[in-house]
Amino acid sequence: MPAAPESVALFNALPTPHLLLSPAFVIEAVSDAYLHATLTQRAQLVGQYMFDAFPDNPQTPEANGGHNVRASLAQVLATGQPHQIAHQHFDVPDPDRPGQFVERYWRALNAPVLDAQGNVTHIIHAAVDVTAEVQAAQQAALLATAQHQAQARETFYQVFEQTPAAICLQRGPAHRYEYVNAAYQQFFPDRPLVGRGVAEAIPEVIDNGLLAQLDRVYQTGETFQASEVSLLLDQPSGPPAWVHVSFTYQAMREHGEIVGISTFVYDVTAQIMARRQREEEQRQLEQLFMQAPAPIVILDGPDLVFQLVNPAYQRIFPGRALAGKSLLEALPELVGTPIPALFQRVYQTGKPITVQEMPLMMARHEGRAPEEIYWTFTYQARRAADGSINGVRVFANDVTEQVRTRQQIESLNQRLAASNEKLQASNQELGESNRQLTRTNVDLDTFVYTASHDLKAPITNIESIVLALRETLAAAAPPDPLVPHLLDLLDQTVARFQFTINQLTDISRLQLAHTGPAEPVNLAAVVEHVRLDLLPAVATAGTQLTVAVPAGLVVSFSPANLRSIVYNLLSNAIKYRAPGRPAWVQVRAAQTPQAVVLTVQDNGLGMTEVQQRQLFGLFQRLHTHVEGTGVGLYITKRLVENAGGNIQVQSQPNVGTTFTVSIPV
Repeated sequence: MPAAPESVALFNALPTPHLLLSPAFVIEAVSDAYLHATLTQRAQLVGQYMFDAFPDNPQTPEANGGHNVRASLAQVLATGQPHQIAHQHFDVPDPDRPGQFVERYWRALNAPVLDAQGNVTHIIHAAVDVTAEVQAAQQAALLATAQHQAQARETFYQVFEQTPAAICLQRGPAHRYEYVNAAYQQFFPDRPLVGRGVAEAIPEVIDNGLLAQLDRVYQTGETFQASEVSLLLDQPSGPPAWVHVSFTYQAMREHGEIVGISTFVYDVTAQIMARRQREEEQRQLEQLFMQAPAPIVILDGPDLVFQLVNPAYQRIFPGRALAGKSLLEALPELVGTPIPALFQRVYQTGKPITVQEMPLMMARHEGRAPEEIYWTFTYQARRAADGSINGVRVFANDVTEQVRTRQQIESLNQRLAASNEKLQASNQELGESNRQLTRTNVDLDTFVYTASHDLKAPITNIESIVLALRETLAAAAPPDPLVPHLLDLLDQTVARFQFTINQLTDISRLQLAHTGPAEPVNLAAVVEHVRLDLLPAVATAGTQLTVAVPAGLVVSFSPANLRSIVYNLLSNAIKYRAPGRPAWVQVRAAQTPQAVVLTVQDNGLGMTEVQQRQLFGLFQRLHTHVEGTGVGLYITKRLVENAGGNIQVQSQPNVGTTFTVSIPV
């Protein structure tokens, strides 16, 4: 971010030499004292790369310490901490002798300017003239020059080791490596570099022209910079690998003469790969958009320029050139409509907007007449990598069929509403008919019950007459041989008649059972009463009966109906025991949030899946070796369901059967 104008004005007025640099080492401001010391004009420096404005030659103030300044700036940029360069020697123009230079010594301080997040936004390069101090100490310094130079070089290298940039120093025309820091060595693992020339140590740079560029910098002293250079480097194990770097070649001088080159390298492989991945993802996304059957368009920038228009979207506006035009330029009919404002709202707020069922007159296929087609448009903000909004995506969906279907349904609903009015009168008539049918059914149920009850007495009389006739004929003279056979047939007929009457009685009882009032019934007491009634049958069958029903468990049910359910389930479990093994029956009950669950389990004959499907049918008898009418479980199921409950069975042949009755609470 460039410095504010008022800050620049204050900076220019500083009484000592100062430069204000961007993180890219571009000069943004120069104090008047710096201009006076270097005999330069502000226009010559502001906006220039620092080491272009002060190239390394003996006649510039950055000459002998140029690469020290660069390293210091790099360290400040990398660490966010100030760094001082002491006692740098410069030859500066002599203001009294044009074309001549005088010897000066400067102490430089590079200090960072940080934002709220701790990022370096600028670097202040300050220079203080310490010529008098240095000249006073030069005589003493000469005695320890060698030691001092070695220590200074070691300190210099330590600074390089701490910077994230890859740095190396190459000396002589063969560019022999004098120093490489750890970051530089990482580019060439397991390769010895120090003491070897570039051509010998890194032969890969010969063919790509980088060695020739090193020669040029060594010969001319001109700084060379390159961005995002791709290098294919041999690896100690495995195939060669590509690395991508940005770097600077800077001439290194001693006593005004070029003696080598300092190289600053930045690994930009991760950034390039990430950018390429984004570009590939963008390409794939655009390819997907172009092939999508749904209309899609991307509008770029605040002017909403059509950047991408897939064929499906283009068919909405046949014959129009959309790509490269702004929204209103391509679709002038939108002027004065709410649509442009909707686009701008999405662009400004980032919130998506959906426009439902917009009708457009268009031809579905080329050569066809236009028709009204309904579209639902969705506008979404497109964002850059930094999260800023840079466009709008439009997705369209043809909803014509849905709209027309809904319209048809609405039309049908209107017609149905009219029909319903007519049906209401018919329903009233049907209601009256249903009530009459209900009364008729009740009368029929009463008739069946009465008839079955009234027929019991005559059939009993017939049975008594047959018995008396059999005794009379037996006491008389020997009867005709046909008489006993006829009497047996008569007995069988009477038995079938009694069986049918008993079934009619049970069914009629069931039809009237739902009228029994529900009341709180203690389930444990009902089970106990049934158990006592069945004690003779339990003893005869040798069945072990186990009851586990909580004493306080209460259900809302007709007492007589509940007893009938328990009695049928228990008596069946005892009757249909399996021969050859001791019989047992378990009765359990439990309370759940929704119902009271009664379970009757036995280890009797069991049933197949086919028999289980037939189990609750009317007059269904699955085992004929015991007495029964075939309506007991039919009645049980009807009683349970009439009370809003359900009954289920699980059974396996020769293993046993479990009945589960759920009674809602």
